[in-house]
Amino acid sequence: MTDANDAKTSSRGSGTSQSGGEPPKRDLEQAPLLLRKASVVLMCGAALPWMSVIVTKGHMPWGVWFGSWVLTLIAGWLLFDGAKARFGAKASGISKALVKINPMGPVGASLAVFVAALVCCFFGEVYFSNDTFIGFAVPEGSELDLSNRYPLRAVLEFGTLFLALATFAHIQAYEYGGKFNPIFPLMFLGPAVAGSLNAIGSATQVSDLGVLGLVGLLGSVGVAAGGIMAMYTMYVTMKVAKEEGDRKRDAARERKRAEREARRG
Repeated sequence: MTDANDAKTSSRGSGTSQSGGEPPKRDLEQAPLLLRKASVVLMCGAALPWMSVIVTKGHMPWGVWFGSWVLTLIAGWLLFDGAKARFGAKASGISKALVKINPMGPVGASLAVFVAALVCCFFGEVYFSNDTFIGFAVPEGSELDLSNRYPLRAVLEFGTLFLALATFAHIQAYEYGGKFNPIFPLMFLGPAVAGSLNAIGSATQVSDLGVLGLVGLLGSVGVAAGGIMAMYTMYVTMKVAKEEGDRKRDAARERKRAEREARRG
């Protein structure tokens, strides 16, 4: 039985299955399952302009936002597809070619695309003077104290979306035999706090912004919910680790007790 399990584990690590088809998948424990669900919830919320639409009062540079959105999704797809290619599962030719160059090739390509998405954010200009919307460009000869409210909020939005996509891809890799990294649920603390705070602000803007205010509210609630779910995942992970440690400690005590009784006998 042990030899069979070792062979199965070996086939996972090498990225090939004994039958030559798809590599076997491990049964996910409670914590990875919860984290995958949290990443999906966070993904749904972060796919909306949950921060920028509120802070710009609905004056959005939609072309720039959509460009960053598409690039971020491509970056997430590269992580997901690359994880499958790395373990020998069915993947696109792009990911297979990148993995042949370097096992972490898709990760590098994904980061490059995501950086391009963030750079795209800074092409969006939404200027306010105090709380008054001025326009999408600085007026000529303006002496007003202007602030561009779009780029930094957009960077946070797409960073949150990329975190959700990267976490989903991480669980995919873990399912094929990779290692579970507990830092992923820890990173959801930011979205949990930011989403909750932004949901409060969005709720006061719904009457003024109408549909766009509702979009911001729904996105904020989704981001907060995904972050809170991941926080619960951390609790489950620590609980499981403690239980496992207790079992090992009890097993060690029983083994020592049995050894003492054997020596006395």
